[in-house]
Amino acid sequence: MDKNEASQLSDQRRSCPLRGNWISFRLVDEFGEGKPYAGLSYELSDTEGEKKSGTLDADGYAKIEGSYAGPAILTLNKTYNGADKFYKFISGRDYYNIPVTEFQAAAEQTLRRPIDSTGKTGAYRASAEKGEYHNVEVRDLVEFTKHLPPAAKLSSPVPAGCAKLARDFAGDKVPSFGVGLLPEKHYVLEVRALRAFRPLLSLAPEFSALNLYQLSLLATLSYGAFGQTPEKPDTAPKKDFEFTYPKRGTIGHVLNTCLACFEEPSSYADSKKPSFPLVEDVPYSKRLEIVPFDPELYPQNDPSSGEELETPMSVHFFNDSRKGSTDWKNTDTQAYATHDDRVILIGVRGTAEGWDAWRDVDAQQVPIEGGTGKAHQGFYEAFMALRPFIERYVLRFRTDQKILVCGHSLGGAIALLLSEWLHREITDDVILYTFGSPRAGDKDFVESASGLTHHRIVNQNDPVPSVPAGWMDTKKPIWITGLAATVSGVLTPAAGGVVMAVGMGRFGGKPYWHHGEQRYFMPLQLPGRQLSSVLWTPGCEGYEEAAMNRCLKQLKNNDTPDRKNFLTQAANGADHKMLDGYIPACWASLRRWQDTQQTGGYIISTTESNRLKLEIETYRTELEKWQREASAEFPGGTIESRPQDRATALQRRSTMSDLQDRQTAIRQAIRHNEKELKALEGTLQTVITLSKTKLTMTDLYGDCSSLPELQIHIDRWAEHRENQESVRLAQIPSSTSASMA
Repeated sequence: MDKNEASQLSDQRRSCPLRGNWISFRLVDEFGEGKPYAGLSYELSDTEGEKKSGTLDADGYAKIEGSYAGPAILTLNKTYNGADKFYKFISGRDYYNIPVTEFQAAAEQTLRRPIDSTGKTGAYRASAEKGEYHNVEVRDLVEFTKHLPPAAKLSSPVPAGCAKLARDFAGDKVPSFGVGLLPEKHYVLEVRALRAFRPLLSLAPEFSALNLYQLSLLATLSYGAFGQTPEKPDTAPKKDFEFTYPKRGTIGHVLNTCLACFEEPSSYADSKKPSFPLVEDVPYSKRLEIVPFDPELYPQNDPSSGEELETPMSVHFFNDSRKGSTDWKNTDTQAYATHDDRVILIGVRGTAEGWDAWRDVDAQQVPIEGGTGKAHQGFYEAFMALRPFIERYVLRFRTDQKILVCGHSLGGAIALLLSEWLHREITDDVILYTFGSPRAGDKDFVESASGLTHHRIVNQNDPVPSVPAGWMDTKKPIWITGLAATVSGVLTPAAGGVVMAVGMGRFGGKPYWHHGEQRYFMPLQLPGRQLSSVLWTPGCEGYEEAAMNRCLKQLKNNDTPDRKNFLTQAANGADHKMLDGYIPACWASLRRWQDTQQTGGYIISTTESNRLKLEIETYRTELEKWQREASAEFPGGTIESRPQDRATALQRRSTMSDLQDRQTAIRQAIRHNEKELKALEGTLQTVITLSKTKLTMTDLYGDCSSLPELQIHIDRWAEHRENQESVRLAQIPSSTSASMA
């Protein structure tokens, strides 16, 4: 304690307290400006318990005279009562209403000072006014703080000794919160801007390269744990108890430790290579929210209340983990939900555990409750387990926000069923992005869900979008060798396309169909051993089925491939993984589109266009060749007309029932083949259009292209060393980790 503090608090002064002292202070932002805090209400409590209240002037200044000697406690705790509808909503919502003060609302409208800024600061203002300079945060001057970010390390905080001494002498006559100020002094208190980062997301239904990349990261985040430490509080948590989220890559760390604290995240689940989202600087209350934990304010947080205890993890995180091989009740489904003033964001995890493979292969079709058509039983059971959690979340926190859903692999299939239900029962404003998703429903389901906006991303040689195939739900194994038209593979790296003619259908029910608009990463070998990747919409199924040629190598004697081995191979393939396949491809596509838009180029180059046209013609030739061979097997359209000399020994021993099944499959395949040939005309036209189309800012950034600060956000993202590599080609590396993400 310095001499001034000691004299103000001496026993003599306390026995006969003096009046007539003064204290003045000015609140300023990080640029030394007091205007953002004009008109705020304050209260100053001295050691005799006398309270003086008032409002700050037009430049954030106040002077109090006639107080008793000794330190006083300054607070700015008046509840927000302004006109902003958003603050009024979060302050009065039925669940986790936030105690917003007018001081908090004002601090959220100020900006952070750039590290390299040379402009004036609060310290400069204090020097000019011969005052004492300190940093403060909103949490220093308000009563309830659990909804605010953790305390920051300030360069010049108000010394805690003054407030402590005032409370030691005055007890409950002064507030238990606030900062201590000494009389006969002028203070300049620089308020730390209350800002957060949130991912830039386009809420327009049209596809954008921005969402392609951003949602690849947010879908990968669903593979992480929530990261809450500890998982549950003690039965009587201390008043200052707070949950923390220290582990990088967890959902809580990304949302609450990074974004909410004005830090850009770089890790998702167990990723090793940094990936940075494009973020915008927003008021803290408009971040992607993780609700506070405060037993004082919310009975559902009080372990002793007798109600079911809620923590941030139980509100935002769903994990229906199985407890062992005999647990058939739980589905091992995992997802998270968060929100801001624009959007409710939902991420659904893909295949991550051994149990998930069994859910993948459970391809029996079941009716959709309240909807149309049938769904894959394994995916549908997972969706039904998740639905109550999402329904509760949406009912609690949705006003008029759009709903944005993303998922990878198995998570993409569950996300589709979830999005269709949300679109049907909750709101039309649902946008879905899936990565490497298998088929989830039959033809009737897909047609009934045609109004749902769904951008379906498929990576070259990712076999998962090709399932469920017919052999996954067929009572007797039927696979006709040669009943697939394949692209030669000369022009594309790895093998080309496969039309899974029989696999498109399901025996005993309507065929599984894909929903949504497919976007496909297609590698092309260019002259000079250069590998290019085009993100395009083929409009035909052959390219998407390309990866299934891996299964053909497993086929022997018309038998089916081993399900377990195939699914293990599919889930661990680099092209199917998010970390090794989709994220690099999405990042490179965004970078490529940025470069193309800036240089005024076309979506695909002339060389790429020519290669794609040649690939399409090769594919067409193979389809026509197969069509002739398939039609010749039953030239008269009857089993009796089938030339016996062309049959194999196994086929000659086949029963009439087997031959009828084969004839049915052949007819089905021919019809599909005819549709594919017709679709190729549109595919060819797509290539021609792409080679003549220039990219716009809307193609890149969707409705974010109209943001005034967009270039600042892009420049911030581009400053990261990982984003400075001049990459135009979406080259997808081999798998480097054992992660399922």
